This record gives sequence, structure tokens and C-alpha cells, in this order.
Amino acid sequence: MIQANRVKIMTRAAAFEKKEERRALYISRFFRGDYILYGVIKSAVSLTFAFLLGTCMWVIYHSESLMTEKTIEDLFELAMQALGWYGLSLTVFVLISVAVYAVKYHNAQKRLRVYRSSLRKLLKIYQEDGAAKERTI
Repeated sequence: MIQANRVKIMTRAAAFEKKEERRALYISRFFRGDYILYGVIKSAVSLTFAFLLGTCMWVIYHSESLMTEKTIEDLFELAMQALGWYGLSLTVFVLISVAVYAVKYHNAQKRLRVYRSSLRKLLKIYQEDGAAKERTI
């Protein structure tokens, strides 16, 4: 016999699995700190690549003046300024990444609590149906 309550719970659980499989279920495989660290490392690598690319483009664009008008001390000072900006950018980027990935993890855990609750309700319904069938036999 089809129970409307069971069908609703099963549909909700299946919809969650289909929609959240790539996000919440993937995130649930990690511990909180590991997930945040993984996200921060990805962000730091991306920032480093972007900063190096931007710096190379700037050097190529200004290569003539760098070779003719600048001394070694000026070039060293420019390199130190670039490293300072990189350090500042990396610090800000890491702090923002920590906040973003912590919120993502927290939201995924909240959605998973609802999903697990639905599965528990479904299990309880199946156990009650099994007990009722055993009583009739």
C-alpha cells in the first residue's frame, strides 16, 4: 500500500541527492578544517598565478624604461614593493577565503542535517511497516 507521507519523504530525499550531490554531499566528505584549508590553498595558488601573470605583463609593457632608466637599486626596490603588495594581497585573499569556505561548510552541514532527518523518518516508517507485517503473519 502506498503511503503519501513515505512518498513525500522519499521524493524530498531523492531531490536533495540529485541537486546537492556535487555540493553538500561532496563537502561532507571533509572535516571542517580540511575543507577550509583545501579551499584556501586553491585560492592562494590562483592568486599567485594571477599575480605572476599580471607582474609579467607589467614588466613586458614597461621593459624599455626598466632597462634604460632604472638602476639595479631601483629594480630591487620595485621587486620589494611587488613582494609587499603580493603579501598584502595574499593575506587579504586568505582571510576572505577562510570566511567564504567556512560559511559554505556550515551551510552544507545544515542542509545535510535536514537530509539525514528525512532519511531517519523514512527508516522509522519502514521499520514500523516491517513490524506491522510481522504482527499480521
